[in-house]
Amino acid sequence: MNFSWPGSLTSPHQVPLILQHEYTECGLACLAMVMGAYGHRTTLSELRREYPISLEGGTSIADLAEFAITKGMTPRLLQGEIEDVPQLTFPVIAFWRNSHFVVITEATSSTLCVHDPILGEQQYTLEEARALFSQYVLELRPTTSFKKRQPSDALKMGTLISWVNEHGKNQIILLMLMFFGLLLLLAVPSYVQLVIDQAIQKSDFDLAILLTCIFSMVFLFQAMTQLLRTLLEVVARNLSYDQLSQTAWRHNLSLGLSYFQRRPLGTVLAIDKSLEACSEFISNGYAKLIYSIVMALISLICMFLYNVEMAAWTLLLMSIFFLIRYALIRPFRRAVDKEIAESAQYESLLAETHEGIACIKSSAIEAGRGAVLDKAMRRSVEARIRKDQLTAKFNAGSMMVVNAEQLLVVCLGAWMVIQGEISIGMLYAYLSYKQYFADSTVDVAEGLLHKAALEAPLSRISDMMATESEAKSFGNKRCPHPLQQIELNNLFFAYPNRALILDDISTVWHRKQEVVLVGPSGSGKTTLLRMLNAMLSPTSGDIFYDGINQKEITPESLRKHVRVIHADEHVFSGTILENISGFSYQPDLSRVKEVCRIAEIAEVVELLSHGYETEIMPGDSYLSAGEKQRLVLARALYHQPDFLLCDELTANMDQKTAHKILHNLRELDLGLIFITHTPEQVYQQGALYILQQGKLIEIDEPKRYLQQQS
Repeated sequence: MNFSWPGSLTSPHQVPLILQHEYTECGLACLAMVMGAYGHRTTLSELRREYPISLEGGTSIADLAEFAITKGMTPRLLQGEIEDVPQLTFPVIAFWRNSHFVVITEATSSTLCVHDPILGEQQYTLEEARALFSQYVLELRPTTSFKKRQPSDALKMGTLISWVNEHGKNQIILLMLMFFGLLLLLAVPSYVQLVIDQAIQKSDFDLAILLTCIFSMVFLFQAMTQLLRTLLEVVARNLSYDQLSQTAWRHNLSLGLSYFQRRPLGTVLAIDKSLEACSEFISNGYAKLIYSIVMALISLICMFLYNVEMAAWTLLLMSIFFLIRYALIRPFRRAVDKEIAESAQYESLLAETHEGIACIKSSAIEAGRGAVLDKAMRRSVEARIRKDQLTAKFNAGSMMVVNAEQLLVVCLGAWMVIQGEISIGMLYAYLSYKQYFADSTVDVAEGLLHKAALEAPLSRISDMMATESEAKSFGNKRCPHPLQQIELNNLFFAYPNRALILDDISTVWHRKQEVVLVGPSGSGKTTLLRMLNAMLSPTSGDIFYDGINQKEITPESLRKHVRVIHADEHVFSGTILENISGFSYQPDLSRVKEVCRIAEIAEVVELLSHGYETEIMPGDSYLSAGEKQRLVLARALYHQPDFLLCDELTANMDQKTAHKILHNLRELDLGLIFITHTPEQVYQQGALYILQQGKLIEIDEPKRYLQQQS
């Protein structure tokens, strides 16, 4: 197979590393990396809006080729063996492990360099790559319609700073303390110089005592300034993290259901770690950087005033140090992001293991799960080691340069003292200023390095913040209350690039009406329920609430009056009172007791030692699955909804309890819609529908139908 490609219009530059945030977007991440190499910088959030990806199906090579054409690129699909890859013009997208996409950035006859959207930058030998390579590569080359650009929704550090109240005021105070401390610090070398050159030379002990008294006050002020500065940095750091987290997680909770379904828990944990890293730099990183730059410049000026020749040598060698640090920026940035991602993934697996511990033990799969945790833990440790190794290499290189500079300057200074060009006191003062310059230069280099390392954490936060709140897809009207009817009008629904799940559904359901939906698993019953309270939006068609289109109503208002109880509902850490009242600031205890009575859980709660103040957690064993389901029902009833949508409500209940609960619900002034696989247990009166192959069919004679089915 001929893998050569004719000359392209644009030569590729360095390939950016873009990590996927959702389960199935490795293809989009690879497309973004290749386009970025040719100057078209984009983000995954932008590509997601243009090319929605199904959670079940992901992307195919044909999809990527089609997407690339719309971006002004010419695709070419090639098939070959791993030995043919070095003949390509890089970067190229490769099919990997028969289920994944990566970007090959470089290849020789023995090694491959790969940008993996999950693992980051990887290097493989040809033999290692042979087991992973799935024979297909997609070459993309820009055409005349290809346009270079910068991402439009990339989050900047300045945006994060704007989230922190009084940040400017805190930074000004911090800088004032830093510069006051700097003035005191610059005065310190004069103490030893004056004692040596004046007091000792003149044998004037009284002068030495006077100088000691004066500079003791300088040292006292220096210590107090350092204490105040440290305390302010602690407050500023925690205040920044608190306010950044509040803004970010408030937006996070406003996102639609699909955002969370498409992302592993590790991605969310990594965002929190990214916020912490950014808050650290925002709180004092900029101030330290400014302080260190000013300190370096003033120290350098003082050094040149003392001796030009020694200062020139110091400046030359510290410039070499800066070059060493600059060379580490790119690998250190990736190492920091890798550590954050792997640590978050490990914590995610720990949380999953804790949540599913009963299943793990009952299935006797401790060894297998332990191996998964061990592998994730080792990846996390290896990522931390990699970052620490880079830091150690930098420190070693820095130490060599600084020590070489120290040896040279001390030797040169000694020669000048012997020649009588400078005094011993001047040499000491120069060495002090030189040390200030070296320390501040190191701090500047570290500050710039850590700022560069925030690129990936910023990208992760940016991806979340660029996702629109679900409220922006709706209007600002309140849901009618009391709500009398729900109308479905020509409703269609399909996930991106998938077959229709709901096909032209039209019906009207009224308050006080009881509706039972049946159908095979996967027929779209739960999807329909989620659409009724705006957890999902229809592909086409409309839902009306007393004549008002769903798109015009705020989701929060709608969900207060149209409540859904899912089959996999959760209880949360907190008291029973908090769980039922939805963690209200002012819970209504009488209302809580009333809904517990309706849900047939009041007696169970009141027998507990602390009653409604009993603390519960998601994994508690003293509440059965059926009791937790009844707590969830009580929570749904607390805000007095007009319609209650129940997905397998009685699945974990005995028949007697289920009948009591259903009787209690029918006494309420609300509409009931049940999804069930046991309609003979739930149905009593009202409408019975079957959902099959996307069609909603109403059964004319429900009781006769149920008798036939039984």
